[in-house]
Order: sequence, then structure tokens, then C-alpha cells
Amino acid sequence: MATFAWSVDEMPGISPEVISHELNVDPTFRPVKQKRRKLGPERAEIVNKEVERLLKAGQIREVKYPEWLANTVVVKKKNGKSRVCVDFTDLNKNAGATYQRLVNRMFEHQLGKTMEVYIDDMLVKSMEASSHLADLKVCFDILNQFEMKLNPSKCTFAVPSGEFLGYILTERGIEANPRQINAFLSMSSPRTLREVQHLNGRITALNRFISRSTDKCLPFYQLLRKGGKNFLWDAKCKEAFAQLKAYLSEPPVLAKPEFGEPLFLYVAVSDGAVSGVLVREETGEQRPIYYVSKSFTGAESRYPMMEKLALAVVTLARKLRPYFQSHTIIVLTMQPLRTVLHSPSQSGRLAKWSVELSEYDIEFRTRTCAKAQVLADFLIELPLAISISDNVEVPWTLYVDGASSRSGAGIGVRLTSPTGEVIEQSFRLAFSASNNEAEYESFLAGLRLAVGIGVRRLRTFCDSQLVTNQFLGEYETKDGRMEAYLSTARELVAKFEDFEITKIPRSENSAADALASLASTSDPAMTRIIPVEVIQFPSIRLESSNVVTRANKKRLAAKEAARGVTTDSLPSEDPVPAMPTPMEVHPPLAELDASQTPESTSSSVDNQAVIPHTTSGSASSNSWGAGDWRSPIWAYLQKGELPADKWAARKLKIVSARYCFYNGILLRRSVAGPYLTCVAGKEPAMLMRAVHDGPNGNHSGGRTLDFKIKRQGYFWPTMVTDCENYSRACEKCQKHAPSIHQPTELLSLVSAPYPFMRWSMDIIGPLHRGPGGVQYVLALTDYFSKWVEAAAYVKVTSEEVEQFVLKSIIYRYGVPREIITDNGPQFISLKFEEFCTKWKIRLNKSTPRYPQGNGQAEANCKAFLGNSSNTSPGH
Repeated sequence: MATFAWSVDEMPGISPEVISHELNVDPTFRPVKQKRRKLGPERAEIVNKEVERLLKAGQIREVKYPEWLANTVVVKKKNGKSRVCVDFTDLNKNAGATYQRLVNRMFEHQLGKTMEVYIDDMLVKSMEASSHLADLKVCFDILNQFEMKLNPSKCTFAVPSGEFLGYILTERGIEANPRQINAFLSMSSPRTLREVQHLNGRITALNRFISRSTDKCLPFYQLLRKGGKNFLWDAKCKEAFAQLKAYLSEPPVLAKPEFGEPLFLYVAVSDGAVSGVLVREETGEQRPIYYVSKSFTGAESRYPMMEKLALAVVTLARKLRPYFQSHTIIVLTMQPLRTVLHSPSQSGRLAKWSVELSEYDIEFRTRTCAKAQVLADFLIELPLAISISDNVEVPWTLYVDGASSRSGAGIGVRLTSPTGEVIEQSFRLAFSASNNEAEYESFLAGLRLAVGIGVRRLRTFCDSQLVTNQFLGEYETKDGRMEAYLSTARELVAKFEDFEITKIPRSENSAADALASLASTSDPAMTRIIPVEVIQFPSIRLESSNVVTRANKKRLAAKEAARGVTTDSLPSEDPVPAMPTPMEVHPPLAELDASQTPESTSSSVDNQAVIPHTTSGSASSNSWGAGDWRSPIWAYLQKGELPADKWAARKLKIVSARYCFYNGILLRRSVAGPYLTCVAGKEPAMLMRAVHDGPNGNHSGGRTLDFKIKRQGYFWPTMVTDCENYSRACEKCQKHAPSIHQPTELLSLVSAPYPFMRWSMDIIGPLHRGPGGVQYVLALTDYFSKWVEAAAYVKVTSEEVEQFVLKSIIYRYGVPREIITDNGPQFISLKFEEFCTKWKIRLNKSTPRYPQGNGQAEANCKAFLGNSSNTSPGH
């Protein structure tokens, strides 16, 4: 009974030593005083009674100050009673988060096992009735230990099911709240846009239980996008509303996952959304845990189909992050998702998603038959229009573009059939036309071409924003000529069964753009045919060439394989994700025979590069040793094998996201350069010797050596350390290195550790008078970024220094930690020192004996004066 509080007087409160809520308020800021809000008589009476009750219980006290005031707010509860709150929005007082941290600390060993706690909602659960009393005793002991009391009027004990966070928890699983279900089923068809918003709000509360909810509710969302104009509850909305009511009349029961068990993920893509369901296996049956659905944005709807499937997995990982972090997720799919995410030719977003998903323990398996009827919505992964079907006619694609210049106007049309045949036409306009008119002419010419050959379904792509948006109705046609063009276009489009136009960037419309440019610059009086042929080989022949193409590389590699020898290195190309052309292999001195001496081999080493060559055969057959760092990555990327240890497997997944295989060679993705070939064993030493000591080497330092090897296209994990050690051990580098004359002493920090922490300040002048009579410049320079703030003055006083620091430094970059100046009277004045003390800025001064000790300021003054003399030679 000591755990319950029958009145407010029996609540002693939590000790501040356990946890306390504090506000990080700057004492220099002015307090916030809210404008007083008047309450009605009924609400004012409720507030007064609550204040008197808390005063008697000692929970609050009266404070007499008018500076920091906040209004009271009366909120209605579900049971009809009222709750009195204080509006602390100006303080952003998130006391709820502090309370959640308190209960997490109190019940840290019970959460997820015998208890679930969300702020002030507590649930004690037991798998068996015999252990329920023991679980309750543990909960009560913790409550008594921290002196937290329970309200007996809100407690319920020994019930087989109950409500928690709006859901009904039973022994079967998690069920939807009957009140929410009945509220939705009792709704009539909406008659206004406001009622559609209420409908979507009730659907959102039940989204977790609705399979592919976005597809089921798509007519409602489309109705909201249209806005209040022409509201029409059409047949599609009625059908979707009826189907949703039938679905929610028997809502699914969601399962609760067990700790550590693997969970399965099904994904599906439709024309307007991606959806997924997380399931668990229980006695041979798959039961749903959570349904997720997301509609496409404008850009996402144009993703390739494989990227949409990857987007579905990423969306579920973000939405269900706690499940992904604590369980192994097995993605069941019929599509090559794993190959797409680890492909070397993936796009930027696929690479980003691959790194994001590498955080979790995700496996990809081929989908088998679903073991529950509730998963029937996910049997079809891709939309039917993408699936192979003989009954659906695939649309033709049309690219159009127009160009207008001083030499004339031309248009280009490129029409492609579903089977790949291409029809290209180029027209020169014999009349004067603006660029917009040329774009419309190309659009109309393409439509006439498609109508003439009997096309029924057409997808048009145009890079003109005006033409596309005017046709879609998003832009108005204020010009008479544009209105006439638009009317003609709509007449031609009406002849198609299905038509769609899309605005694309100019870079994706290069073929039509080239046709239009050709027509705009050609002679209109000359009729000609321009055949496009191919020149296979260059017209000149050289013994050795520095011009490198992909074809040259392939031919040279074939010649080397035929002769059985290697050739000199050729410069590599960045765009191709392949291993750079190898140079001749030469063993390091440590591997020479006893009969050989360094002197006898020095000439050969100096005249040839020493770069290892990793063949694709060795990588594809995995002839690497057990200690090779590439072997675990190869096993995971090629076979999906992972270490038995959970954390080692997770680390391997994160690391492998940056690697891929191409023609049997392990490559690492670089940040901005070409793909890097991964080497191991003796190859790193040969690489360092070739780049450091070779004919093109300059005995560079460790980090520079590492950078040069990466530029050659090679990588291994310990590159920086190995290169630094190799550079330190080089005998020639030690002989010819500059002598160090500085005494051996501890280094001291000179530069600032972060931007805008330390500023140097100095005055430049007097200079030649400028407009307004200014002749002095006050300059402050940031030690970290070398950023300069400066202003010109007629005379620099302490007041102007103070205002400049306040407006140009503090207001823009925040309060600095330190300002370094010389001993100018403006800087050492009492007023400026008080200003720095007020803002807690450390003011350091150089010595009077050597005022140039403020080197940063002096260097910037020198650069400023040099630039001024260069730009003003007359002064």
C-alpha cells in the first residue's frame, strides 16, 4: 500500500540526486515575459482550484517577480476532466524527455522483459500467471526505492489484455483499438475537403495495421492534392472507401518479436508508393509485426525499378530502426537487390543507401511462398505494367528539342519504338521564331510523326519548362501565339489512347538537341544526307604514343598476353572502374638472391617502374591466403559468408559496403577518383619501392607517398602507416634531409583548434584618404580559417572598436574565446577591457618591447598593403 498515493500530500517527490531537470539559460539574456491571456470563468475556476490544491500539498510555491512569466493552459482529458498546464514554449522546456530518462534508469533491467514504460504509462507483463506476482513485486520494490507513487484510480491489475499507447495488448498479440476501428467504420462518405482530412487522420492512426495503406488510400491523397477546387467524391474514392472498411472490419493481429530471433522483410513497389511488412515465423507460420507504406515524391517516382526496391528497404530501415538494430533482418525478394546494392556501377544514392544499410545485419534471400494469407498483398513485388505481359502495349518514347539563334531556328525529333527502332528527324524553320516557338514546333513535329505512323501510346520528354508546364496546366498562356500552339498540341494529343509528357534536364536530351543545333546552323537551300560511319583505327601510326584509350589498353593487354611479357605503364583513365595498367614487376632488394648485390641491380631498378600486377584469375578463384585481409570481404561479397561473432559480422558488413568485384578483381570505391585495386602480401612493398625510389620518384614523405600510390590506383588498409615507415627507413632520405636546428622541446599549440575561436586585431594606416575621409582600416583575422573582417574609419577609437567587434564578430560568428592585439590605446583602454570582460572574451596583448609578436595580424596587414599597392598603382 505504500506504493500508492491517495492524495497529493502523500507524494514526497523524486530526489534531485537521482535526476533533475535544468534549463541552460544564459544569465545575460533578458527574461521572457508572455502576454497575459485571459481565461473564461469556467477555466479560471479550474486553474484556481488546482493552484490551491498544489499550494496546500507543498508541490508549488509563490514567487514574486514579474520578469519571467508564463500563462496557464487548461487541457481536456479523455475522461472529461481537465488538466492544468503551464505554457513553457518560450523556454522549450522538454520535461517529458527528462522524465523518460528517469524511468529508463529506474527500470533498466526490466524494460523489454517484464515491463514496458513510456513516460507515465507503465505496463507489467508476464508470460505465465504464476510469475505475475513476482514481477509486480520487483516493480513495486523499485518504485519504493525511488519514492515514486502510483495513482490507484488509474491502475488495473491481473487482466489478460489491456490498452497501452493506444493499442490493445492480448495474449494473441497487438490489436487495433476498437474505438478507433468503430470511429472509422461509422464514418459516412466525406462531402467536404475538411471531412477528407478527418478521414486521413483516422487512417493514419491505424497505418500500422493496414497492408499497403498508401495504395489503398491513394484516391484520398489525390483528392487532397487538388485542394478545395472542384471537390468530387468520385467512383474511385467510393470504391477505395468501401474496400478499406471491409479490410478494417477484420483487422490483422500483429505479433511481438522475441529477443534475438531473425525477422523477415517483404517489400513491394507500385506505381505510386513503396510498401513493406516485417514478419516473424511462429510454428511454421509467418505473422506480421509492422506494416509500412510511403508514397513517392516527384523525383522518386522516376527512379529505376531496382532503385525503387532499394528505396523500399531503406524506408523500412528508417521507420523500423529499433527492430533493425536488435534483430537480423532477412529480405525475401525475387529481384537481385543484393547485387544492385554492391554493384560497382551504382549511382550516388545507391552507394549512399548501401553505406546506410551496412549498419544493420541484413541478409538477402530468394523469396519462397508466403506462409500466411495476410501477406497476399506482397506476392507481387513490381507493378504489373513492369512485369512481362503480351497483352499490354508498351508505349513509344519521343524526345523533342528546339533551338533558335542568329543563324536561324531548327528542331530535332527522336522517336523510339518499344523494340528499339529509332526514327530521327531534323527540320530547319524557314520563318523567324523565338526559342519558345521553336520548342513548340519540335513538340508538334514529334506528335505529327507519331500520329502518322499509328502510335497509340506515347511518352514524350522535353527539356522546355514552358512547354511542359503550359501543357500540364501549371503555367498560364498569356501570349496569343503560345495559346494557339497549345491548342494545336492538345488537338494532336487527343488522337492518342495514352499520352504523358515529362520535363527532363537538357543533359538527358542530347540526341534531340544535337539534331536541332544541326538544323539551325545548316544552309536551308541545300538538301543533303549525312551518313554516320565509324573509323576503327587512327590515321597515323606511332611506335610509342602517350594517347591512351580503352581500345588501346585492350589491344596492348592482348599483345602482352601473346608475348608473355609486360610493357611500360600507361596513364590511366578516371571514368573506368578498372585496375590501372600494370608496370613491370621487379622484386625488392630483400628478396634478391645471395649472389646478387644491390649494386649489380641498381641500374635495372632505376630504369624501370616496379608496380605489381594482380590478375583476375587469382582473385576469382580466391587463391589468397587465410591471413589475407581481402579474403573475408571476398567471402561476403561473393558468397554471403559472415563470421560467427555478431559484432565481427556487423563490422565486416560496414567495411564491405565500400568494396565491389569487377572482372574478378576486388576494387575499393574512392571518394572522388577512380576505383582502387586492392593489393596484399608482397605487392605493397613493391608499390612503395616503385613510387618512392623509381625513375619518377622524388623520395617523398609518408603521406605524399600514400597519396601518389592511390593516384596510381592501388589500396591496402595500412597504407599510411606503411608509407610513413618506409619513408623513415629510406637511407637516401636520411642522408639528404635538411638538418634540424631547433632545440628538442615540447610543442605548443599555436593555431586555434576550431574556427572563430581566436582572432587577431590590428589597425592599418594611415592610408590615402578615401570617400568620406576614411584613412584607417580596422582588421580582425581568424587564426583557424584565415578569414578577415575589416572596416574603414576616419579615426579609430575604443567605441568604434567595441561596436565593430560586437556587430561584425559576435553577431556573425558567435562570441570568440580570445582576441590578440598590440598595445594600441584603442585596445588597452578601460572601456574595451570592460567590454571584453562582459562578454567573457580573453584579451591578450603583445609585449611593448616587441609589438610585432602578433604575427597573424602583421602578416595580414602586409598582404593588405601589398594588394592595395597592386590595385592602386597611382598612389
